[in-house]
Amino acid sequence: MTDTLQPLIHKAQLLGLRVHVARAGLCLGDAARALPLEDGSIAVEAEVRRPLLGLLPRRRATILGHLGPAASRILAPAIAEGRPLRLRIVGLTPEHLAGPQGPEVHVSVWGEARG
Repeated sequence: MTDTLQPLIHKAQLLGLRVHVARAGLCLGDAARALPLEDGSIAVEAEVRRPLLGLLPRRRATILGHLGPAASRILAPAIAEGRPLRLRIVGLTPEHLAGPQGPEVHVSVWGEARG
């Protein structure tokens, strides 16, 4: 058996963003994690910049948003079986550059493909 990871989702937009993208300190290529939610959707968590008292720099794991229904259906079996997944930030549109559609964060997901 080989441990080669294959792309499961090339690019998926996060919905319901919970962070200010411009202030979060996210960069393209940053690692993220997938967390199952009670409603069947999948949340995406990453390390974001959260200064202590507005002065002391620190990074905390924070839920960025959740994946849409189609992406959640693709990843749900892998998460339920405990298969390793590799999530990376592949697209960022901060608030000051976003149009009327608002800020955006996109992730890619790689994992072991099961037939």
